[in-house]
Amino acid sequence: MKKERFINLKNELNQEIESNKKSLNMYANLKFVSVLLLIIFIIYLIRQTNKTPYIILSIICFIIAAVLHFFQIHYQAIDNKLNYKLIIINDYLERFKDNPSFKDSGEDFKTDSYKSNDKFFESDLDIYGKKSIYSFISFSKTPIGRELTASSLNANLKSEEEILQSQKASSYFNRNIEDTLNILACSYEFGNKNETVKVKDIKTSLEGLNNVYKVSITQVLISVLLIISYITVIVLCSLKIMPVISLGALLAISYFIQSFELSNFNSLSNDLSSAHHTLYGYQYLVEVISSTNFDNELLNNEKKKVSFLSKKSIIEFNILSGLAESRKNLLFQILFDSTIMTTLYVAIFYKNWQKKYKDHFEEALVSIGNIEKYISLATISLTKEESVTPSVSSTFEFDNIRHPLINEINCIPNSFTFVGRNIITGSNMSGKTTFMRSIGTNYVLFLAGSDVCATRFNAPILKLFTSMKVVDDVNNNISTFYGEILRVKGIVEYTKENLPMLVLVDEIFKGTNTHDRIIGAKSAIDKLNKNNIYSIVTTHDPELCKIDDVSNFHFEEHYEDDQIKFDYKIHDGISQTSNAIYLLKLAGIIDEEKAKN
Repeated sequence: MKKERFINLKNELNQEIESNKKSLNMYANLKFVSVLLLIIFIIYLIRQTNKTPYIILSIICFIIAAVLHFFQIHYQAIDNKLNYKLIIINDYLERFKDNPSFKDSGEDFKTDSYKSNDKFFESDLDIYGKKSIYSFISFSKTPIGRELTASSLNANLKSEEEILQSQKASSYFNRNIEDTLNILACSYEFGNKNETVKVKDIKTSLEGLNNVYKVSITQVLISVLLIISYITVIVLCSLKIMPVISLGALLAISYFIQSFELSNFNSLSNDLSSAHHTLYGYQYLVEVISSTNFDNELLNNEKKKVSFLSKKSIIEFNILSGLAESRKNLLFQILFDSTIMTTLYVAIFYKNWQKKYKDHFEEALVSIGNIEKYISLATISLTKEESVTPSVSSTFEFDNIRHPLINEINCIPNSFTFVGRNIITGSNMSGKTTFMRSIGTNYVLFLAGSDVCATRFNAPILKLFTSMKVVDDVNNNISTFYGEILRVKGIVEYTKENLPMLVLVDEIFKGTNTHDRIIGAKSAIDKLNKNNIYSIVTTHDPELCKIDDVSNFHFEEHYEDDQIKFDYKIHDGISQTSNAIYLLKLAGIIDEEKAKN
């Protein structure tokens, strides 16, 4: 059982955390004792005439305290990583609950459907937003990782090779859970320290890294002359040949010189400072990914790009950005820029850093994001007891499909084979819409390269169109019925391209009267009569079931002890029952006498 796998991991991790805490507390206590002894020996050193023993003891205590501090930092880092892993495991376990909650809803990735008419499926299938497919699968924490994970669910057409590569890459993280947790622990740490950073901030920072800062010969010569001048004045002052005030005068003069000569580096501070704060924390991801031995070609290619951006390069960048940012401080300018023109040397070293690493920086961040994406795409296989790697096929068929957002225990599976146009009838709440949404959401996962919630899933590569959760849009002056017209219009227009399609329409044209609905629905369904179009249309109108060359299926209900029951299974043929009157009676809207009539 997959849930037990995470429960066992959690138990093992709690034991590890407990053991590590004991070591951490031991070193912390020993350090406290050694520091306390150091203080005592220093006090005795001050008071006693024979200072030699206390000097030796103080030095020993200082060395011991320093060594113990190193071990304390080491075990504290382990403790942090283990606790992040515990958070991750709890996040996986959350996916097994009946009513899970997720921190990242992906609300910022929603598309305005009426401005992008081929993206209606996003709202129909809850791709982004609270309790969405994105929120269920995403474990990405870097801005680029979040964006790549979100874009993998946009149902864009991909080649069979792209889908297969993505499936293999995500499969690695299902098989190697320890690597998954190690990478995610660094990703979560990044997310915790950079919670407000967005993709636009990353792009701005990367653009800043492309700026060129030229260092002139004149600036270098002035720097050398200032250093010589300070050495000369300090020596002359120490020999009392010159008054000490001369040093202050030189400092004042050099301050104005550096203010003028280093003015072209003022924006360097802003560029590096912005990048430093935006990109802080990536070094941990670079380190863990570079040290992971993937057995997958695609992941190894991503790893190579990350490895170009070594941990050393990020440390160097952090040092340079820290020094550059210090230029904003007046005291730094007086003590360092006015004496040895530190910012000048930061610019020189930064120019060298740009030559070595700048071109690799962006692609490394994208590769880190891609690895997060593949980890996210492994979520279905990691958390669903019945999941399967789908196959690209010329036929469209599946067994025991379930909706990814419904707990497996409560979700009734269905099997189905697409043959041309399919009409589904059935009473309210019998499962028609959930069945179609199960197909749509799993198809989005299929195109993304993820496993799907089924025991078998074979499908061709198709353009997805849906019309389900149609609502009015006051801002765009669009009524519910007109909104549905726009959706069906997009479907009909795409049929003219004669390209493969998957069409899922729930209660077609429900927003108008029966006469107009049937005429419009027949016309729309007629345009779906092509070999490369796979379609399901649900309806309460039996007239649509009589269209030539359509396959009819239905969901049904039955009654037990005067209570309505559903089996939520798809059946052949046309529905012969209706439950609307019964539901209206239960709600108290119509009385018993009228219900009989």
